[in-house]
Amino acid sequence: MIDKFKNKVAGAVLMVLFAVFPCVGVCDSPPSPPFYDLIMKILAPLEYSGVPSMVKPQVDLIINFSQRTWTLHKIHEYDSQGRVILEQGRFGLCAELAMFVFEKIKPLLDGRYEVKFAMVTESGFFSTEQSNHIVLILVDKTNSQAYLIDPSFHKYARMMDLPEYHVVNVQDTLAFVKDKSPDFSFGVDQAIPLYIKNEFLLSFSVTSVDGKFDRDNFIFVISATQRYKFAGRDIVFIGRRNKEFEDFEHKSLLNQLLTPVETKMLFDKLKSWIERV
Repeated sequence: MIDKFKNKVAGAVLMVLFAVFPCVGVCDSPPSPPFYDLIMKILAPLEYSGVPSMVKPQVDLIINFSQRTWTLHKIHEYDSQGRVILEQGRFGLCAELAMFVFEKIKPLLDGRYEVKFAMVTESGFFSTEQSNHIVLILVDKTNSQAYLIDPSFHKYARMMDLPEYHVVNVQDTLAFVKDKSPDFSFGVDQAIPLYIKNEFLLSFSVTSVDGKFDRDNFIFVISATQRYKFAGRDIVFIGRRNKEFEDFEHKSLLNQLLTPVETKMLFDKLKSWIERV
């Protein structure tokens, strides 16, 4: 009798738990994000890399020493309808990849969904508030469910399922696309992401030399930062220090991250820019 009473009590407790907490026990997985298979198919061939664009013959680097800025001239390309063109149809940095995917998914959406651009931090490589990693936010207006699409890392899921991201701001469009600008400008000593491979992020910057920044004192630097480490090391630098030309390469790490062909293309491009400064 005691055992029967215990079983009844246990059964009653379970019924109450399931009524109040319907996911006690085994629950169904949340439904897939909208248009999941189609969007993942769009993301699949994309590669986060600025190298193919940077080494194109028409791309130039222009330095304004008085304003302490540098500009990648003709780095962006657009088609006749003003849409971003990815190099070889798949290579680009985060903003270019996000814009490309935005244009691709717009025809899929009806009045139920809206998509916007977001600047985010990402714990692996873009962890600071100064990071300018760009993703897409897809919102279901019927229930306010938000989904994050990161073309750079081929991720698409509910925002609540991607705790490594933190949204800094949301915008309807990206300034460089709105203006159809072919150029991208930066401040001296400011690095831009360039390439991700083998758990390393490569960045490129134009730096000052001991606080001096003029035609006799500037360095082009490529640095490598391992995921979650946040303290990078220079693997390439080439430039002038007190009028003297100098260059350096960390051969072992460079060989892990770039092919010999990519290394030669980058060095040739950097040297051509220096000769024109």
